Amino acid sequence: MLNEDVQVTEYAPDVFAFLREMDGYDNESIKKSLHPDNNKKSVFKAGESQGKSGSFFFFSQDEKFIIKTMTDSDFKAFMDLFRSYVRHVCRNRKSLLARVYGIYSIQMGEQHPVKLVVMGHTIQYKNKDLIRHTYDLKGSMVNRLVKGRTKPTAPVKDKNLLQDVQFDKEIFLNFSPKDQKILNAQIAKDVELLREFNLMDYSLLLCVEKVEPGTKYVKSKEPHRARHIYVGAGGTFVYHISVIDYLQDFNIDKKFENVFKSLKDRKNKLLISAVHPDDYATRFTRWMTENVFLD
Repeated sequence: MLNEDVQVTEYAPDVFAFLREMDGYDNESIKKSLHPDNNKKSVFKAGESQGKSGSFFFFSQDEKFIIKTMTDSDFKAFMDLFRSYVRHVCRNRKSLLARVYGIYSIQMGEQHPVKLVVMGHTIQYKNKDLIRHTYDLKGSMVNRLVKGRTKPTAPVKDKNLLQDVQFDKEIFLNFSPKDQKILNAQIAKDVELLREFNLMDYSLLLCVEKVEPGTKYVKSKEPHRARHIYVGAGGTFVYHISVIDYLQDFNIDKKFENVFKSLKDRKNKLLISAVHPDDYATRFTRWMTENVFLD
């Protein structure tokens, strides 16, 4: 137990309650998913889940939500985006943006407050053992290869996808023309919102799950699952798709990174991750059209 007084502040509770309700989550289901007694193991493992940005995250015990710390930059970026984000996801129910369901500030005694964000977990597989591939895709070719063998559930990168498409015996990218049209149109809308707010370095999270032989995978009627799940044209694979990590502002650090990497590799300066939001948006949408949403 901590002896310090703990103060928890919830930002825009009514708005987030509305967004949760829109996706079928009431207060009781949220409390059950996030109850401390049910999440002790996940919380203690959070230190093992340190991301590139230095943030810590863990999944709720039922794997419906991700709880993640926010940097000051993340928090400011979302506060700037907030009103437009709410309008966007209300008007675009199939938006692929990973949903934010709550933002909190936690302060213990005199310590600096910690910001937490609760997001929907967009990979809702039926059978973890049938996951074939997981990718974190940015449309970048520089330093975008994970070497060595990894678990199918561990995200690999853009060059890995190109290699897998070329050498995998199973043709695992098989989107119907209808879904290709829907996905390309929705990605364009989502990315335009992010570009408008000077955001870049986001990723497309793609998880490929094999359909168990003899079963028919019916797309979920639950709103939070339906928008992120697409069934392949042949009914052999299911794709879990979302746009994640979209709170990176093209700030001074990213501008310096862009200059440094551009000088280091002039030929590939438009292929690095840290490019202007306009260039990032154009490259991202084109790469997904040409390399992911394939027939």
